[in-house]
Amino acid sequence: MRENAGTVPGATTVTPGGVPSENLQTDTVTIPVRLCNLPPFHSIANQVLSLSSDPDIDLKRLAKVMEADPAFAAEVLFLANSSLFGFTSQMHVLRHAVAILGLERIKALAVTVAMRTFMSSGGPVLRACWRHSAACAIIAEEIAGAFGFEGERAYTVSLMHDIGRLGLLKSYPSEMGPILQCEFQDTDEVLRAERVAVDVDHATAGAWLVTTWAFPRDFVEVCTRHHEPFCLSDSPLLMTVKVACRMADALGFAAVRYATPPSYHTLVRSVHPNLQRNLPDEENLKKKLETRVAALER
Repeated sequence: MRENAGTVPGATTVTPGGVPSENLQTDTVTIPVRLCNLPPFHSIANQVLSLSSDPDIDLKRLAKVMEADPAFAAEVLFLANSSLFGFTSQMHVLRHAVAILGLERIKALAVTVAMRTFMSSGGPVLRACWRHSAACAIIAEEIAGAFGFEGERAYTVSLMHDIGRLGLLKSYPSEMGPILQCEFQDTDEVLRAERVAVDVDHATAGAWLVTTWAFPRDFVEVCTRHHEPFCLSDSPLLMTVKVACRMADALGFAAVRYATPPSYHTLVRSVHPNLQRNLPDEENLKKKLETRVAALER
């Protein structure tokens, strides 16, 4: 599979597990050609993310952007009324939904719809990766407050944390598929296997994709660093995603199999004391995940 590295004119270079750099001279890797040829992220969702970075954004303008694609707008309304988010009243008009739900929730819905479209075809391996991303997002929203972060924003970024793995799997299914069906000792072993198979790991691939799609900077950091060990200097968002990713694995929503997966309570005891004090009940959280992830798969 060596048709990838070095075959793209003007190929982007990134540090392994790092962020794209125009001036980098050494220790670089080349992004695989088929990953470079992935279709762009949904343009409407990208516009929503871009507009939402403006604190003075007019919500009517945001609704108008989504209404430009009737199918996309219908999907946003469908999810808004589903069990995924548990709103009590039905919303029938997108502008009404935007006014009620607010900026961060609409952003979460838009990215969710775009990811459903991105994941619209694929077998059980791709489905397992998607379920992991969805579970991570739902958990992140649940626990973000323990780290002093907004739940809805944590959901949106967490949903994209493994976009590199999803992108590689769609671009190189025959190379990536077998990897994701193996059993590993730890995430370092997974990343090494990916680099052997396709010359790049999913952390690097994810950083490149979200940078190419002009996503906000915090998406880049999360894609790059979500497998690193816990660190006191981590931003609240990064710590939230790191914990949520590992909790998703412990609760049965792993993208890959580990020989000795951590238990839920062992994992929680190893992190933030606020999370220990506000620990969601394991069984209740698992049931919530099953319900909400199932809503995403309809």
